Amino acid sequence: MKNKLYIIKGASILFSVFFLNSCRSTDADDVLTSGGALAINMNLLGADYSNSTTALTASLNKNSSSVSEVQSHGVLIDPSTFMGVKLSPSTEGGRTIANASSGAKSTAVVSGNSLGAGVKFRIIAYRQSNGAYHTYQDYTVGVTAVPMMLDNGVPYDIVVYSYGTASLPVISSGEQSNINSATVNYSDVNRDFMYQKIAFTPTNATNTLNITLRHKVAQITTILNSVNNSGNITAINSGILTSHYTNGVYSLSSGTMSGRTTVSSGVALNFPSSGFPGATQISTPVFINNDTGGNASGGFSANITVGGITKTFNLPNSFKITPENKSNLTINLSKCGAYLGPGNTQWKDFMCHNLGADRNADPFIPAAAIHGAKYQWGGGTGEAGKYYSQANDQSNSGAILGWNNALIPDDAWSAGKDPCPTGYRIPTKEQWESVVNNNVLSTIGTNWTESVTNFDNVVKFGDYLFLPAAGFRLYSNGALTSRGNISVYWSSSIGGNAATAYLMSVFGGADATVTTTERRYGMSVRCIAE
Repeated sequence: MKNKLYIIKGASILFSVFFLNSCRSTDADDVLTSGGALAINMNLLGADYSNSTTALTASLNKNSSSVSEVQSHGVLIDPSTFMGVKLSPSTEGGRTIANASSGAKSTAVVSGNSLGAGVKFRIIAYRQSNGAYHTYQDYTVGVTAVPMMLDNGVPYDIVVYSYGTASLPVISSGEQSNINSATVNYSDVNRDFMYQKIAFTPTNATNTLNITLRHKVAQITTILNSVNNSGNITAINSGILTSHYTNGVYSLSSGTMSGRTTVSSGVALNFPSSGFPGATQISTPVFINNDTGGNASGGFSANITVGGITKTFNLPNSFKITPENKSNLTINLSKCGAYLGPGNTQWKDFMCHNLGADRNADPFIPAAAIHGAKYQWGGGTGEAGKYYSQANDQSNSGAILGWNNALIPDDAWSAGKDPCPTGYRIPTKEQWESVVNNNVLSTIGTNWTESVTNFDNVVKFGDYLFLPAAGFRLYSNGALTSRGNISVYWSSSIGGNAATAYLMSVFGGADATVTTTERRYGMSVRCIAE
């Protein structure tokens, strides 16, 4: 919808004065003391959000410290499926709004939606001197109205609000009290409450009021993406955002809400049927009444069918809900894995994390949390002298007390004996060779210099197999070497003698090879699906 500038004018000062007594709801004690009454022109420019492009620019121009924040969070759905969540501003480019009534040149740039024809808004005037209610007038966009009359030279606080609909409630005693106590109720039926307070002193030279309403309730659009080999999304049922309050009271002095007491089961999400099946599904935007106070306590849940399999996805405590913000909640369902056949064929799931890594960490972002533990070939998780946890690996780069040099039998990592969870096993030599031969090798990170503090480098096979350059532990005494320089991962295949086994390695982010080495080195393990 194109933005429009609505200018509401009195036909003339004479016309306005003639109707003063019949059309103006005014305090009986108000007296015209500053040179008579003026008809006020109302320029409705539209509405915006606090994180819109224009609002942020205005805030920065005032040296405000307010920053529109991108929030990221993730959760592992199963060992090979990661759900990444990002809440980001849904900013719209500023649009120049022409003066539709007079044909004048463009007068303003406003982000956000205009109020459509037929939408009602209310303007209330309070005297700045004592906060007393003075008068009010209801307007309908696109309809000629009797103008508001204000006293020439008298300072006012002008409050403008709308629910974005074709109706307004009857003005209440709460609105007609002193501005410091004046209130209006939140409506859970019409949630899009918009508001502005303007300090305004009408004069013969200044009788135009420019209005840009601010959306006070958070609006969120949910976007679901099925990434890589997850398959198309064919259905989304019981989708909700939480937590949502069904009540509240707005202060007309500040526009802030208080009195949220009744929590609902959540705001239902509607994903238009025209989008199914498809890799991306976009919900109808919803208003959610909450202020989490900077805490990531907002949640999402839904029953989602991807690739013919329906799962319940729950994401509690995943994002912040901030009044006045318009945001996109983008949820990416990503499979971790690689192709074992030529031409992007024979996809195989891998675990998203190295064994021993923090499985709550995003596997697609380089960090110490995804480096994982170190295993001697054939060792088990927690086995003394054959295993070194991620925490120990990152707190001690030197020799390991009790590092066990005894060889482990050839069948130690045979079927059912390796440290991978149910449904997964350590890749064979042949599987690592297929990964190397059938996926494009790339890297993340620029400084491939060995350092005990270099956690920034990752080797990628294709787009969805991320292997941190975690280095390895020496077989002689377990001391750390090559962190940030070498990605080296065990296979389950034994070498040509009792002392060796196969591994896959990438040195300095360059060529990948599958070769043999001493089994007593401590290296990373990444499991492949059975």
